[in-house]
Amino acid sequence: MRVKRSVIAASALMLSLSLAPRALADPTAEDRAAADVLFREGRALIKQGKYAPGCSKLVASQDLDPMAGTLLALADCYELNGETASAWATFNDAEAMARKGGDRRRSKEAARRAGLLEPQLSRLVIEVAPEAQVAGLAVRRNTKPLDAALFGSAIPVDPGEHTIEAAAPGKKAWSAKVLIEPKAGTSTVRIPRLEDAPAPEASAAPAPERLARARAATSPAPVASSWSAGRTAGLVVLGGVSLAGIAAGAVFGVDTLMKMSEARGQHGCTNDDPPRCDAEGVKLHQHANTTANISNVAFAVGGAALITGLVVVLTAPSSQAAPPAALEVRLWPEVGVGTAGMSLRGSF
Repeated sequence: MRVKRSVIAASALMLSLSLAPRALADPTAEDRAAADVLFREGRALIKQGKYAPGCSKLVASQDLDPMAGTLLALADCYELNGETASAWATFNDAEAMARKGGDRRRSKEAARRAGLLEPQLSRLVIEVAPEAQVAGLAVRRNTKPLDAALFGSAIPVDPGEHTIEAAAPGKKAWSAKVLIEPKAGTSTVRIPRLEDAPAPEASAAPAPERLARARAATSPAPVASSWSAGRTAGLVVLGGVSLAGIAAGAVFGVDTLMKMSEARGQHGCTNDDPPRCDAEGVKLHQHANTTANISNVAFAVGGAALITGLVVVLTAPSSQAAPPAALEVRLWPEVGVGTAGMSLRGSF
């Protein structure tokens, strides 16, 4: 049984090592070469007083080839750049790595530098008022989440401006900025009770209805809306009265020609005024004059109706204006002995 357990344990260890991330594996020769170049460039920038880019080079070098000596140089760079908390934490990391690697000299130096720096640290305490401790409360420092276990603890921070944010469901977001001086001391930020967020309007229309209203407000009016009742009446005049007048004029005109032809051909009527012919011819001639007058008037009414319809179409107000008065058109012939006529009445 013990042998089986040993075999299982060994197998599990080999499996865990085979699945370890690439970052835990030994750096390749290319990694070490690149790390050495970055280390040299970083040290050169630091000598020129360019601390921020120099520190970045050392961080990249440490990522490629972790070394206690690189951590010592990086911690020194942070201290020169005024980032005391970062320098103190990096000196502690360098001490642990050197001690683990059996490098007593670097381990002792890193511990000494960390001890010298610790009394100079600036610290920040983030307190959360009891009434602010609600479900779902999330606190961030410089956009990074802050674990609730750190509430009330004096955290070493680098000097400079820090932004504290707090948020919770159903509450208004809260934020504050605090300036940490580059000297030993402790600053405190207290998160107050978060105000309730405004409730959504109960009368607010559902999203589809609001979208429909917005489309209706921004969409152009349909073409049909500009076609008013007045224009329709104009078309009635144009299409009905004018065609009726022209048709009537044509009918009476044909009848006139037929009566005139009969009076001249069968009764020998002349073109004199009055004509010279027998009694029946005179009667036909008078009837022809009547139908001729009616034809002329019918054509005139048709033309007038055509013009009236066009005027109504072009000048009628839109459908949003007051509706126009009804248009009344009446057409009838007035026939008498030797005379004829037609009348057109209308109101707009």
